[in-house]
Amino acid sequence: MSPAVAPPSFPESLSAAIAARGVTLRELVDSLGARGHSVSLSTLSSWRSGRRRPDGAASREVVEALEDVLDLAGTTLSSLLGPSRRPGPRDTTPYSVGGAEATAEALRALGMSDPHALVESSSHVVLDVDLTGRVTRLTVRAAWLARTPGAHHAPYFVAVDTPAASSSSTAEAAVATPHTVDATDGVAPALEPPTIRAVAGCTIGATHHRPDTGLFAAELRLHRPLETNETVITEIELGGMLGGPDEPGWDLMVTRRQRVLALWVRFDPRRVPRTIHAITHDARGSVRRRVAAIGPEAHLLQPGFGPGTAGLRWEW
Repeated sequence: MSPAVAPPSFPESLSAAIAARGVTLRELVDSLGARGHSVSLSTLSSWRSGRRRPDGAASREVVEALEDVLDLAGTTLSSLLGPSRRPGPRDTTPYSVGGAEATAEALRALGMSDPHALVESSSHVVLDVDLTGRVTRLTVRAAWLARTPGAHHAPYFVAVDTPAASSSSTAEAAVATPHTVDATDGVAPALEPPTIRAVAGCTIGATHHRPDTGLFAAELRLHRPLETNETVITEIELGGMLGGPDEPGWDLMVTRRQRVLALWVRFDPRRVPRTIHAITHDARGSVRRRVAAIGPEAHLLQPGFGPGTAGLRWEW
């Protein structure tokens, strides 16, 4: 019988990936910096040699970004790190959808004692806008990563709280929010919650609705509990009260860094906005830039983004 071969360690896998790509540590530092990750040359060197191990929230985010930069599949590197030795939340910002109190109430109603056990690593949001400028459908495809053993569900929020009866929807990591004027001009929120259905990768469990605040929340249940660092992909679809006519935009609020954040808006070909802008805001500041429609469609693609907000705004 041949002796068992031990799996490669994190330093061995990182060193092999760097050699396979033929890049230098300096080039990796520059590539990571362009994605918003600040890491020193000495830190990467110590990870490669095994003198130090990535452990904190920021370090583990850098490892996830390294997997992208080095073109590695899935969690090739991050799965080798094991659980963090640092207690407490690692890389998420608190929920606040429709207010902290309303959010906490919704999480209790969904039975979410640890809403950060399953976190999004990337998300792709598709909006369909009809001839009147109303959002008629929201499709969300997300890749999730289990941060604790037994992770089996995640919350998804929709806050219908704008004058145009618009929604803001949030999973653990990404929140989709129609960009409208502030709701303080006396217009009551819509009473009807949006509809939500699971397309693939999950089922819809408990739901919660507060008509007075417009907050709707749903539990996304996986088909089985995951092991730590195991991944899953889900797809859900929302409809109903997703915005009023002449909707002026849509934002994604991200509560943790994602590998890829994508927002794709598909307008009715008979009515495409006159101008479209992409707007992002994070710890580095705010950026606004013009976006050219490609046919009746426009998109925003943000690699290595979050926490922050990113969205598209348009004028009819």
